[in-house]
Amino acid sequence: MIGEFMKTKLSIAALVAGGMMVATTGTASAADLGGDCCADLEERVATLEATTARKGNRKVSLQIYGQVNQSLLIWDNGRDSDAYVVDNDSSASRIGFRGKAKINHDWSAGYRIEIGTYSAESDRVDENNDDGDGNRLDLRRSEMYIKSKTLGKVSWGLTSHALDSTTTQDLSGTHVVARNGGLRYVEDFAILNTNGAASTADWGAIFDGDTELDRRNVIRYDTPTFAGFKVSASWGEDDEWSVAAFYKGRFDQFKVKAAIGYGEDQEDSGASKSENFNGSASIMHTPTGIFVTGSAGEKSKGDGVDETFYQIKAGVQQRWNSLGKTTLYGEYVNGETDDVGEGDIYGFGVVQKVDAAAMELYAGFRHYEADLNNGVATEDFVTVVTGARIKF
Repeated sequence: MIGEFMKTKLSIAALVAGGMMVATTGTASAADLGGDCCADLEERVATLEATTARKGNRKVSLQIYGQVNQSLLIWDNGRDSDAYVVDNDSSASRIGFRGKAKINHDWSAGYRIEIGTYSAESDRVDENNDDGDGNRLDLRRSEMYIKSKTLGKVSWGLTSHALDSTTTQDLSGTHVVARNGGLRYVEDFAILNTNGAASTADWGAIFDGDTELDRRNVIRYDTPTFAGFKVSASWGEDDEWSVAAFYKGRFDQFKVKAAIGYGEDQEDSGASKSENFNGSASIMHTPTGIFVTGSAGEKSKGDGVDETFYQIKAGVQQRWNSLGKTTLYGEYVNGETDDVGEGDIYGFGVVQKVDAAAMELYAGFRHYEADLNNGVATEDFVTVVTGARIKF
């Protein structure tokens, strides 16, 4: 018995000693490798720190986002033609910062700051100016919000009116080159009479399409989304207000997006006073990718001059190559301003997504015609816009 006990003790001692030797050897090995390992780790941490956005605290998140959208604008006014490199204001270049913090299971708070980066804006160049307003920065958004999953969201600051985006509901993804409502390029180009003289109007006077109240210093409320529906209301800038309803849903093999809204700008009396009514809807058959999008708007100004537009866009979207979905579209736009005249736009184009680069390549053709109130015959206008947008 004593002999067996002693053998057991010796075995245990041997195991302990062996374990200590392994631990010592392991520690020594780790120490030997530690120099290179830690140096490499420190280098990697320093690289991450250099490329990571820092924020003031750990409670509120920070996300940096943005896009760059550069185009080649080719134009022909019937007497002259040229090509400009522009920042496409259909969806202009920008950089933004946003974040949020969770208060509890129902409530959260957040912020958003967005800055437009403009160089030769497409809606500011003309036949005599290829730089537009030059290179500049513009504060697009500076807002805060408090949100409840059950009660909705309240935003305040420089943010979108409820009426903003009511004309731009579009499932086709062609907004980047063929925006619903408003030209977003060639607005400052003169309408030429057939004798070569410039008329008193530019193309933006007919096709401005600015029937929305867009971003202002306002307070806005959005209801929670219920069965695809959401209602929004906003007030600010002294006497501006708007209400709108939005819908997004799916019926069997069809996707649908729609919006309708009304707003008033009563800040000033006279010509600047306005009533605005807008709407848009888009439907896509998902198996075939066939879509139809329509939008319309009206601005009734205090001086009795009305501005109206409507647009129809249709086409097909399919994945025909490995890059991403391809969208082919055709469009028709009608615009009218009571004291200027009426015009039509006929266009078509293509948008190619490049999924691996979060990029869209696009090209769009438009033919413009004008019928001015003075009865003078005018030259038609033609544009080709091609370029790319990349998001980050």
